[in-house]
Amino acid sequence: MALFRFKIIDSSGKKTEILIDGDSHSDAVQKLNSRGAFPLEFLGQASHMDDRGPKNIFKRDKFNVYEFTNRLAPLLRSHIPIEKSLGILAEGSVDPQTKEVITDLRKGLHEGKKLSDLIKNHGRRFPKLYSNLIEAGEESGALSEVIQELQRFLADSRETKDFLITSSMYPIIILLVTAGVFILLFTVFIPKFAKMFIDMGKELPALTQFMVTISDVALGYWFIWVGAIIGIFIFWKKTQTPGKAQDWWHKTVLTLPILGKLFETMEVCRFIRTLAVLIKNHVHLLNTVSIASRVIENQSISLSLSNVSSELREGKSLSKALNKSPFVPKVAIQMLQIGEQSGTMGEMLDEVAGQLENELKLLIKRLLALFEPIMILFLAGIVFVVVLSIFMAIMDMSDI
Repeated sequence: MALFRFKIIDSSGKKTEILIDGDSHSDAVQKLNSRGAFPLEFLGQASHMDDRGPKNIFKRDKFNVYEFTNRLAPLLRSHIPIEKSLGILAEGSVDPQTKEVITDLRKGLHEGKKLSDLIKNHGRRFPKLYSNLIEAGEESGALSEVIQELQRFLADSRETKDFLITSSMYPIIILLVTAGVFILLFTVFIPKFAKMFIDMGKELPALTQFMVTISDVALGYWFIWVGAIIGIFIFWKKTQTPGKAQDWWHKTVLTLPILGKLFETMEVCRFIRTLAVLIKNHVHLLNTVSIASRVIENQSISLSLSNVSSELREGKSLSKALNKSPFVPKVAIQMLQIGEQSGTMGEMLDEVAGQLENELKLLIKRLLALFEPIMILFLAGIVFVVVLSIFMAIMDMSDI
């Protein structure tokens, strides 16, 4: 399936822009009509990256799907109807944007729409699997259980994200301090020191002169550094949109020592965790694979899984279809085969996802354990060479 962007008008006369899945343009239009929406303008086919957040990077969307699910789950467990539960959440919401989203969902329920369809209209705010799981819960009459599963899934995702952020703070501080010291040494301290010696008519030793040359290059050719920063930014932007630059970067990043394995494990873990959640909630297998594939950002990994759906249609098992991808761990295939035989595919994939998350945390710890001493030694080395060059110049000046 692809994503199509439309400008629509709903039954209440409200005009909005939405993203909708469809096998084709006509299929997407048909889905819009079935939801009581009329497409005013087709805005083009969108990348799956487009539904992950607000378009305006300077405008922060304050709606927090994790907090929303955490507040909704206990109300549904207490057998409070979904419409009334949303009313309670709306009344207790302090943030106007969050209240607006919840009120919109409640209003749609009053109009007879399905909660899963309403959530699809807020696709940027909810994870891709959210509406599909809600739809499965609506069809099976187990909406409360599905919301609890989503609560656990979001909690696991948030825990992994928080671990990544927390673990990265100390290395980032070291990197910033190193960069700050480096800039100060070569743009402020060394030029002043060199000027003092030149004014005294002293010839600088070779090492000191080398440090001064580096400083002169850093100050005299500052536009090169500015150009390099702009170039890196432009390249990064290109890697975020489909094209040759993105394809090259996605292939290259997987070949990097340690980092490549880290990115690979992160992507595969997210894919398998999504598979587990969808299968456990009885979503059709073809839809499960289609939805789970969209959470993969790396195009090389995504391409290796592109034929899974077609092989499932041919009657092959999920384990055999996934086994053709070099990125899916063999242990995951083996446990999935056991799950297929015992009817516990979701539980087995859930176990594999847990193991991969532990492996991911271990890889991060190893990377940080390697990064921290390297940066400290690099900083110490730079300071040592600068101090040594100054000491040699002082010795020459005093004729020792």
